[in-house]
This record gives sequence, C-alpha cells and structure tokens, in this order.
Amino acid sequence: MTVVSQRERQEALQAMDLVKVARSYVDKMLDEVPGYKALLVDRDTVRMLSTVYSQTELGGQSVFCTERIDSNDRREHMELKAVVFLRPTRENITKMKKELKSPRFQSYHVFFSNILQETMLTDLAEQDAMKEMIQQVQEFYSDYVVLDPYHFVVPILKLDVIINPRMSRLDGHRTPASELDAIDRLTQGVSALFLSLRRRPVIRYQSGSELATRLANNLYNLVYNYERVQFDFGVRGGETPAVLLILDRRDDPVTPLLTQWTYQAMVHELIGISDNKVSLGNRPNVHKDFRDITLSALHDDFFRQHMHSNYGDVGLAVKEVVENFKGESDQTRQISSIEDMRRFVMQYSDYSSKQKNVTKHVNLMSVISETIDRRGLMETSEVEQELACSASPSASATQDAVIKVLQNPGASQMDKLRLVMLYALRFESDRERMHQLLYRLNLEGLDETTIEVVLQVLKYAGKAKRKGDLYGTRTMFSRAKKMAKALKGVENVYTQHTPLVSETLSLLASNDLPANSYPYASEAGDELSHWQAQYKKSPPKEAIVFIIGGTTYEEARAVAEFNERPDAPMRVVLGGSGLLNSQTFIDVLRSTISAKDKAAGSALEILR
Repeated sequence: MTVVSQRERQEALQAMDLVKVARSYVDKMLDEVPGYKALLVDRDTVRMLSTVYSQTELGGQSVFCTERIDSNDRREHMELKAVVFLRPTRENITKMKKELKSPRFQSYHVFFSNILQETMLTDLAEQDAMKEMIQQVQEFYSDYVVLDPYHFVVPILKLDVIINPRMSRLDGHRTPASELDAIDRLTQGVSALFLSLRRRPVIRYQSGSELATRLANNLYNLVYNYERVQFDFGVRGGETPAVLLILDRRDDPVTPLLTQWTYQAMVHELIGISDNKVSLGNRPNVHKDFRDITLSALHDDFFRQHMHSNYGDVGLAVKEVVENFKGESDQTRQISSIEDMRRFVMQYSDYSSKQKNVTKHVNLMSVISETIDRRGLMETSEVEQELACSASPSASATQDAVIKVLQNPGASQMDKLRLVMLYALRFESDRERMHQLLYRLNLEGLDETTIEVVLQVLKYAGKAKRKGDLYGTRTMFSRAKKMAKALKGVENVYTQHTPLVSETLSLLASNDLPANSYPYASEAGDELSHWQAQYKKSPPKEAIVFIIGGTTYEEARAVAEFNERPDAPMRVVLGGSGLLNSQTFIDVLRSTISAKDKAAGSALEILR
C-alpha cells in the first residue's frame, strides 16, 4: 500500500493530480484513527472512495468492514472504531443521529466531504451530548468522484434533468425545482474541488446556456461573497489565477455519439465502465472469476500505459504481454530442487497477480474484437468520421453511405440510430433526406419513440442551440481546429475526430477565447477589468473545464494529451455531471420525450 506523504501531497496540489489529492484525504482520515476500524459511508462517498482506494489497501489500514450509513444491519462492533465519511446533507445528519442514538461502535470519528453547516453540527452535538461517542468532526473536501488524475465527475441522480431540450435555455420561464437541485449539487461538487486543490479560479461560462449561467453565478457568489475567506488561497507570486470554464454538453452532441477506437474509450463504449469497474456479464468465454473487474490506471501498469492507445496498438501490446507471461510461466514449471520451490513460493504472489492482469486484458480485447466484427463497426465508423470531420461532405453521397450501413444486418439498431442522429446534426436543414433515413429506421424495426430521439437531439443541440463551431466552419474556430489536428496528427481514418473541447482549450490557453461567447462571472466592472488585464499580460497556466451534461473518455484523452505535450501552455483538469457513452446519451434523450412531443406527431409525420 502506498500512502501519500505530505511532500507528495504538495506536489499533487501543484500538479492538480486529483487521484493523489483524494488519496491523501483517505490516508489522513484513516491515520487519525489508530487501531481496528470500520468505515461508514453513504451512497456517494462509497463511490468517491472506491476509485482511489482498493479493498486490499483499506485492509492494510486495519479497516475490517465497510458499511453504508443507511444499512439495516444493526450488529454491534464494539471492538471497532467507526470512521464515518459522509456528504454533509440533512438526510445524512438524520441517519447519523439515529446511529448515535443506539451506537454500535466503540467511538465515532466523523469526516464530511464538504463544508458542514453550523446548524447540522449543532444537531449532531445535541444528539451526542449524553453518550459523547463522537471523538472528532472534520471537513475533508472530496465531494466528487475521481476517475483519473485529470478527470472527475460530480454525479447527479438523473442526467435527464440537465440533458433536456426543455431546459438549458434563457427564456424567462420559471426554472424547475429538479434543475435547481441539480445545479446546487454541481455547485457543491465543483466548490469542493476548489477547496481540495486550494484554488479560487476566475469563472467563465458559455453564454446562452441557462445551466452554465446559473452554475457560474452560484459558484461566484459562494467563493467570492458568502465564503470569501475560506476560498481565499491567494495566487503564487507573479502568476495569473486559474480559470474555471463551464461548458454545456449541447455545444458538442457529436462526441458522445461516435464509435471509439482508443482502449479506455472503447471499453466504455462497447462494454461500459462505472467508477472504474467493468462487468463482462455472463459471456460464455469469460471465467466467472473475471466477469467483474477493475480498470484503473492507479493499480494496473498495463492499463496506465495503454489506456489512450488505439485499438491496433493495444492488440499488439496484449499479444506481447501474453508471450512474455508464457515465457515466465514456462520457467516456473522447471522446479527440480527445494531451492526452486522456495523461489517459486516467493514469486508466486507476483506471478498470480500478473496472470490475473493478463487474463483481464485478454478477455477485454476478446470481447471488444468480437463486438467490432459482429456489428461491422469499422464500416460504420468510417461514415461517422466523414459526418463528424469532413469540411464539406456531400449530403447525397453521405446519405448513400448511411443507407448502406442501415442495410447491414450485423449493425445493431443503436448503431443505425447513432448514424442517423449524426447525419441529422450535420444536415439539419435537409428535411427530405432526413425523412428518408427515418423511414429506413422504421423499416429496420425501430419503434416510433426511439426514432423520435433523432428529433430530440436536434431540439436539444441543433444548430440554433449551439454557440461553438462544432464543424469548424467559422474563421477563428476553424484555425483552432486546424492547429489541434496538426498537433495531433491523423493516426488513422477512425480517429480523425477531435472533440470541440480541444479547440476551446487552445483558444483559452492563448487568451483568444471571446469574452462575448464565454463571459466572466463578476459583479464589479473593476474586478472584470483586472482579470482581463492579467490574462492579456499572461494567459492562464491552469484550467478546470466542467461540462454540464457529462464528459466522455474521448474528451478525457484529449485533455491528457494536451497536458502531456512538452510545450503544454496550461495544466487542465476535466470534469462533468456524469460520464457518457452513446448508449447513455441516447437513453437520456429518449427519456426526455414527453407526452406533448408524442401528441405533436411522430418524427416521420413531422418531417413529411
């Protein structure tokens, strides 16, 4: 087990390494409670812990059991001290008071993942006054889920609250309570990130998006007004402050719809990743011991090295690992003496661990390869890339290519739907051809509600709703797009696409991001002038990019590659309100189709 030292924590803060920062909180939490421990968590903090700390590591810190605070298990463990890690919510305070009323542990050491309101602390103190079971209460700011060192999510219960055509717009209508709750949760999570990184960024946001505007204003009021002192970390001498840039998913609906061809993104697109966990289900060629696996760069050297490699390179790397392991395996069989046996026993643990890791990646690549072949994804992906990347695609020729995929019996219904959605986004005004493609979807057996998703994505993220230059046709963004492609190089026909966030980052790093499209959250004109003058003199060196509506692993890869450039002008952390793949994105859009939408007629009738 590797414990993050104080020096390493300082280095992690300087590099904005979210994994090390989060681990340092867990280390401190567990170190402060000597002896045998139990860990009490809620539905959110268990996720926060699971991506940065393994069960084995918890065991190494004398944690004997982990329980949910809302569990019905009332067994006593008076031999254990309870380390309690909770979000500071009214619901959790109520559950904690119930726990203290009939305590099951020797003592309670309570850590909250964000700022605790004074009234909540008073409630706890009053409940504990008689038995005095609570030994300490602290705030450890980790109110978000870390996926990778540069990638995090602030999970909300229902993404359809913010990926919704009827929301995310400034139209003077009353904002639904569910949307306000979602913005409050995002405010809590992002502000906790500021506290954990010890930064108070300048806040910019995407104009025209009610969600981005509300989140920006909430954060500004919190960190520059209500809790100004707590967030005032200063700025290192001579440096400009970090920037928080809040974007809306609707500006780039293309990236979540594309077939992916790099390892981590492929696994999520074709199988699914949840908090770095992958389930292979009941696939016939996968042994039951390998059906539920962890895919984390923190604990897997092979994955850390190849998570952003393309499909072909990963296949070759897995083959090489298998051959190397086979060589080691052959050597271990040559046991002819007691000394050989002793050496084998000493090496067996490492050998067994390697075997499991090799098997894991062989299984993953086997499932991925079989899926690609069965669904004909290479052919589908070529058409996707043409729709997403071509400077001036032909509506007629591209429609023919789409129809060819629709007629492929191997292509899944979701693949066909994705392709028509991409076509609709690119040729939104060509109603006749769109109607023809929707009719084809109907012939392929897709039901009316599923076909309606094509119109739903246009209502949510059609041309009129987008602010950015999704297809690189406007001069300034077009230059940024060309620059991003030149830096990246075209690895193959399947990975030509560059997510919009790459171009946005290039403009932000050079202080060329237009203030009218991405204004500053500020109440004072002199404050705004001061920030603009600072960035004109020296562009920001650190940025947090937060996408309302969720991130993708393709965007996470783009940020990682941006950070890894030798001449990287800025260090970037990417966050969002969830983690998307095409299935998630389509499911959320489908769930937003209302009775009113259905009453207006089917997609085929509307486009007729």
